[in-house]
Amino acid sequence: MKIKVFLADDHQLLIAGFKAVLQEEQIEVVGTSNTLKQLRQNFLESKADVMVLDLRFNEDINGLDMAEELLKHDPKSKIIILSQFDDEWIVERAYRLGVLAFIRKDEINDLIHAISKAANGEAYYSSEIAKQLAKETIHPLNPRRLLSAQELSAFKHLADGMTAQEVATTMDVSYKTITIYQKVMKEKLGIETLPEFTKLAIKYGLVNTELIKRDKKIIN
Repeated sequence: MKIKVFLADDHQLLIAGFKAVLQEEQIEVVGTSNTLKQLRQNFLESKADVMVLDLRFNEDINGLDMAEELLKHDPKSKIIILSQFDDEWIVERAYRLGVLAFIRKDEINDLIHAISKAANGEAYYSSEIAKQLAKETIHPLNPRRLLSAQELSAFKHLADGMTAQEVATTMDVSYKTITIYQKVMKEKLGIETLPEFTKLAIKYGLVNTELIKRDKKIIN
């Protein structure tokens, strides 16, 4: 029996290319979408076994946000994230959401294998992705996981170059509160200096990476 797949990517040419490759592997593409609008309804109507979902869309939300919505609606949804990016924080979020596979767009053979696994409810992560996940387990320094909501907000502002007083004003709290947050964050994350704050924030996608171009000294 053929595996039924739904493809979602904002590039129509890529959808056509993936569709042709998958059909050669006896995988039936029963639905496609180049937008996230009404994606959940279209996916359900297609009765696909597996969804292959691109990470980046030119919309207010991304593929991971949509995956989270789909899995909240039906935790048994079999979703594969397809992306040209494999930043550690992205891979970790996909894994923790319950996505069954995370595949780079240049790993087409891995995609075919992942679809077969996902159709049976099994997870598939390439050796490189698995190494990233193992590293995160051994060195769990993700600010999203370790900091409270208020601490995380302060962390983002500090990593973005604000002074403690500016952060206090922005968050409408006292300067003393921010200094306490700083102490707690340093203890939780094992960091001391502003460059270390910024490096960690960039690693986990918490600040605009234009900082790298604007001031390379920050992350050297």
